[in-house]
Amino acid sequence: MVLLVCILKDYRRVEDLLLGFVGLGITGATVVEARGMGQIISDEHPLFVSIRGLFPGSLRESHLVFSVTDAGRAQAGLGLFEQIAGDVDQPGTGVAFTLPVGEVRGLAREIE
Repeated sequence: MVLLVCILKDYRRVEDLLLGFVGLGITGATVVEARGMGQIISDEHPLFVSIRGLFPGSLRESHLVFSVTDAGRAQAGLGLFEQIAGDVDQPGTGVAFTLPVGEVRGLAREIE
């Protein structure tokens, strides 16, 4: 099992990602709204407003999508993320990664 983490800057794409997950058999995910480093620095320290350009996309909130799934579905989920997020090589679009999970309790079965 792995933890699939997708961070999207465009909130309009979160629903597309979740619907795509269902199509891949990933039946559970948690979405959390978050603020990135650039947004916090520029909001909390007006002196740093001049360096906002160093943090592309920093004025928008991010949406973190977490899902514990098997490695195969996570790999497919990463591919889906790239399709939905757009050019992830461009700053301010999003980032996705997986982390190994040792033990899990309380998960429903995924779609076979």
